[in-house]
Formats: sequence, C-alpha cells, structure tokens
Amino acid sequence: MHIRTNKASQNKLSSNQSTQPLSNSQYGIQVLPDESLLHIASHLDPRSLYFLAQVSRYFNRLVSDDHTWHRAFLCQYFGISPEADLNDAKCLLLRRSSASWKLEFTRYYILRRRWERSRNATTTHIPLHSAISSMHLMPSHGLISSSLRYGVVARSLPFTGRVLRGFLDASGSGTGLGIGNPNTEFSPNVSACSLASDGGTAKIAWGFRNGEVAFTSANKAMDTASRSAAKFTRCSVEDAHHGAVSEVIWDGSLVASTGSDGKVKLWDPKQGRCLWTSAGSIVQEECIRIAAAIDQGIIAAAYDSGTISVWSGISVSQSPGSVSSVTIPAPMDDSAPHSVSGLYIDRNRVLLASFVDSIFFYRFHIDPTTNAINCTKFGDAALGSITTITPFFAEKAGEPSLVITGTQLGCIAIYDWSQSISPLPTYKFEAYADGTSVTALAWNGLTLVTGCAQGTTRIFDALTLEYLRSFPSPIPRRRTAPAFAGGPLAEDPAVKQILLGSERDVLFVAVGDRVVAWRAGPVPKGGYRSPAKSLSGKKRERGDANSKAYQHIEMRQAISDSKYLLADEGRHSQRAYGREREQRAQLDTLGLSEVEAVEYVLMLSREDAIERASHQSQPLDEGEWDTSRSSSSTASSSPSPSTSRGQPIMIPRASNSSSKVQVSPPESIEAFLQSATSDTVGNFPQIGGSISPPRSGAKKSAWSTPLTTSPVVSPANSDGVTSSAANTSRKEDEMDDDLQLAIALSLSQMK
Repeated sequence: MHIRTNKASQNKLSSNQSTQPLSNSQYGIQVLPDESLLHIASHLDPRSLYFLAQVSRYFNRLVSDDHTWHRAFLCQYFGISPEADLNDAKCLLLRRSSASWKLEFTRYYILRRRWERSRNATTTHIPLHSAISSMHLMPSHGLISSSLRYGVVARSLPFTGRVLRGFLDASGSGTGLGIGNPNTEFSPNVSACSLASDGGTAKIAWGFRNGEVAFTSANKAMDTASRSAAKFTRCSVEDAHHGAVSEVIWDGSLVASTGSDGKVKLWDPKQGRCLWTSAGSIVQEECIRIAAAIDQGIIAAAYDSGTISVWSGISVSQSPGSVSSVTIPAPMDDSAPHSVSGLYIDRNRVLLASFVDSIFFYRFHIDPTTNAINCTKFGDAALGSITTITPFFAEKAGEPSLVITGTQLGCIAIYDWSQSISPLPTYKFEAYADGTSVTALAWNGLTLVTGCAQGTTRIFDALTLEYLRSFPSPIPRRRTAPAFAGGPLAEDPAVKQILLGSERDVLFVAVGDRVVAWRAGPVPKGGYRSPAKSLSGKKRERGDANSKAYQHIEMRQAISDSKYLLADEGRHSQRAYGREREQRAQLDTLGLSEVEAVEYVLMLSREDAIERASHQSQPLDEGEWDTSRSSSSTASSSPSPSTSRGQPIMIPRASNSSSKVQVSPPESIEAFLQSATSDTVGNFPQIGGSISPPRSGAKKSAWSTPLTTSPVVSPANSDGVTSSAANTSRKEDEMDDDLQLAIALSLSQMK
C-alpha cells in the first residue's frame, strides 16, 4: 500500500513537471524581453496597469518600476515612444507636481477624466453692482472681486452664491462693517486697484485720481461668523503722485505704483510710507504699465509712447544713489506711438513686453555690466494681432518657461521662452472657429482655459491640447430696445478674467458683473446614465412629469424668443423701408407711378430749360418777330375787360388711356411752338369761363393766344418790336401761372 502511494505521487510529480514548461510557454508573453514588455505597458492607462500588476509577480515587478509609469505617461500624452529619446520641445508643457511618476500619471488621469466627463452644474452669482475689474482667490475657495466704478471690493462664496455683507471700500470709514449698499459705500475717485492675500488676510492697494495711494488689510476677510473692521492706511500728501495713479501692483509684501506724472514709487503698505521714487524725466509722460521683482532689485515701467525704463539695484536698505536705469526705445519699425499692453519680468532678469494691436511680443535682455540690450521678437503674422498674453515662467530648476498668447482671430499660440533662433510658436491651434478674439486665458499644467469676446469659455487639455468642454456666457440676452434707441446700455459680454484653484479642480470666470464657478466632480463608475433608467415606479413617472414640464417651459421660451426676433425684424424693416414707403404713398396720392413721376419731372425741367433759353435769346432775336404780332401784343396789354371775359380758358383733362408719358429728346424752340397748338387742342378741351377762377381784368389768358410762326420782318419794323419787349416778359409770367393751374386741375381730375 505504501509502495502504491509512492508510485502515485511520483506519477503526479512527473505529470506536473511535464506540464510546467507548457504553462510557462502557453502564451509566450513572459519570455519576451523587458524592452518589449515596457513598450506594451506604455500604451496602458493607470487602471489597466494596476490590473496588470495583479496578474503575476513578474508583471508586478514591471509595474512597480517608476520608469514604466514615466514612459507610459510620455507615450500617451506627448507621443514619445519608449525607444525614443526625450525631446525638450515636446516636453515644453510638462509641469510635474508629484514626487513619483506613478502618482503623477494617476492624478493626471483622474483629474483629466473629471474635467471632461463631470456632470456638475455651474454656479453663477453677482457680487457687485457693476462690471468686475479684477478677482483674487482666497483660501477655502473664497473670492474677493473689485470694481473701479464704485471703488469697492466684495467678498463672496462662489459655490453657494452667498455675498458677505459689507464692502471693503477705499473711503476708510467703517470698512467692512456696512450692509453692502452701493449708494453709501463707494469711492468714485478710484483709478487703480490691486488685490492680494496672505493666508486669510485680504490685502488691497488703492490708487486715486488725485495721486494718493492707500492700503487696506482685512484679517479673516472670509469669516462668516463675525465681522471686524479692516485696517485702512493712506499715504501722506508729500509722498503722493502729482497726477492720477495709473496702476498699482503687489510684489510680495511691497507695493509699486505709477501715475500720469511719469514717476514710479515703492511703498510699505503697513506704514503707508514711500520707500523709493524714480527720477522724473525732462518731458513729462504718462506711465501706464509697471512690473516689479523686488527680490532681484528690478522695476520696469512702460510709458504711453512705447518706451520702457528699467531700474536695477533697488533695495530698501540701500541708498537711492546705487540705482541705475536703462531706457529701452519702442522696438516698432514705424514712428507711431504704441501703447504697452503687458509687461513682465522673469527670474533671470529678462523683460517681456507686448504692445496694443501688434502681432509680435518682445524679449529684452539687459547686460548688467554694459547695459547692452538684446531684443528678440516672437510672433506669427498668420494668427493676427495679440489680444491677451500670459507668461508661465519656471519655478523649479529644470522646468521650461513658456508664453501663451490669444489672438484677434481666435487662435492660441504657445512659445518657448528660452528659444533664441525661431520666433514662431511651438504649438498653435484654433480655439474659436468663428474667429472671435480671445480676451482671457489660464493654464495650470492640467487644463488650458480660454475666454472670448462673446463670453464663451472653452477648456482644453494642457498637454495634448484636446478639447474637453465649454461653458456658455452667463449674461442673458435682454429683450429690450438697443442703446441707440433709448434702451439701457449693454453689458460687456467678454470674459474679463479666469482663475484656477491650486487643487486643479475648480474654475472661476468673470464675465461682466457675474462670476461663474464650477468644480470638476467625480465621475460615476457606470459612466453616463439616463436619469429615467435609474428610477422605477412612481419616481420614474415623476421624473417623466418633470421632464415634460421642462420641455413645456423650453417650448414657451423658444416661442417667446421667436416672437421677439420677428418683432425685432419688423422694426428693422420699418426703419429700413420707411422712407421708401412714404415716397410711394406720396406718388399714389398724385396718381402717378414712380416711372411716370420721373418722366414728369424731366419734362418740367426740360420746359424750364427751354424757357430760360428763350429769355436769354430774346434781346438778340428782336428782329425776327412779326410787326403784327408786336402790335397785337401792345394792344392787348391795355386794360380791356370785355376781351378778358370773353376768352375761354384751356384746362387740361386726364386721358382715359393707360399709356405712360414718353420722354423725347430736347427739340428746337420752333418745333416746340409749332406742336403746342395741336397738343393743346387734343389733350386740353375747352371749358367754359364760368368754372375758371377769378382773375384780374388786366391779365389775359395765355391759352387763348395762338402760337404761330411768323416770318422774318424787315429792319424798318424793328422799332415796333422793341416797344413790345417789355410786355413779352409779363405775358410769359402769366403763361407760367396758367400752365401751373392747368397742370393742377389735370392732376385733380386724374385721382
């Protein structure tokens, strides 16, 4: 029995030994080289890599290696294969935030999936009663926003829509203890404002139109349980600017300001004392932009003409004599002044400057020993002029610095700041297909958020630049009359500022007087699900009822929108075609079409021209008139009541035919006089004198006198003709009156 057992165990062992090689080489994947396995693993996402680590110890050792995660991250987001070398140009957008590549890849994958697939709704609130000038993000997702129009700063909680009571105003009277009434808590003389924070303390720097500079410090600014008055400090009169303050900025614990007097000042906000003032120039010029790096001892200021002044060697403890200055002329080729739109200083004492309506931005490197200026131009003419620019300088050793610009044609361009050969962008793409200009942008290594002039916000992947999602403008469309027709002024629909949280999962967008807040929440494991499928019974029916109600509301909203658009189109058509309808109505009252009216006006103008020509030629052709004609005209000029009563008046009558008036070319005076009699008889029948209006007995109707062509008279009769020249002009005036009366009567009968 014992022998049989040993034999059975030996047979079992031999069978296992015979099948073991077969199991190892069943699929053949473990016999592959490590390079091939690394190539396969680099195409897997983090979830698949975690599952692969649970298959066997061999794969667990492969997945546990941090180099595997590094190569998988570069392969999936930068397109760098495991066999290729690392390319600095492709890794320009890389910002590593975790200690290991495994944790970096996992976090990036989860957050990107949330930004793309999260179904959280946005929250919109109005913290101020006017357009927002700037925003600053406080701890615990609190927000402070400023308004230069009212000179106040509001505190709010964007995700709940709650606005804390009381404004932080620039008046210094009970700051933070009010109720938020803009009619009592405001400072209309504020020209500049800068926001900063130190933990839970909000710090505000104010610039006034009279040149003063003030500072506000509010401890526990976002505390909703209790309120405490903020500390307000104003500078002395001697330290103030001699003109309006153009800009104030925070640099650590110090504040730099500039104004219309062309001077730059460095302030201690705790004491409100001026620490340093730049020397004024001979020709006073307004300074509009300022940048400071106090830890490096550099301050740069840009003037209205485009010139830039740089001061180096600035220190609070040193004397002002150790400060040196360099003036950089405007780098533009033309002589026209160009205002500076952006001014920045990196950690290597290099200056970045962008100009208004320019397709290029410039990098200025100043040699500290010789003060030589090296200028490098960046830009792409095919993308249009730069409307917004934001640099992202390296904060750690080994990280590249980049500059992102938004253009007027809706494009985004990304430049390598360290590039010295090619000024063209490393990456560029079209963010808005309709060509809307980009007004704001933000980048945090995970997402690239852009805002346009129409208020639309779009989100892209920061590494692959793929489109993730978008948010429409929070400003509703007003169904009121436009501003030029007496309606209210329209709000600026452009995106003013975009803020991203340090956790890289929250977004704040300022559009007009509204702030849109959104959080990238977790994605359900089942992905997208229909709400109706997850309900059953009465809950499902209730969901259907709600959806029907929403559809009914949307339908009514669409109907009202259509009615408004139709009414607006009708008002536009009425304004556009109103004059044409009035003109046609006047023509209808006259009984003429547009063509007939034009022909009639041409006929009257031609007759006036012929008559003026006859007046001019009459003194020269006196010898051509007949003596009998002149004698008869002289006789008729004497008062004769009997003859004036017996002569009938020719009144035109409307023709029954529908033929239009034919316009003929100008004819000679003789032809016109020959055809006058026949046309008068045919078109203007005789009407009794009883219906004619009362006229003076001294006047004679021009219609009763036949117009005939008389032969040329001899020179002997020239004296008689001369005596009748004075009466001819009076007859022609009488003829004009009668002609106008006849035309008026004919038009009245045609109606």
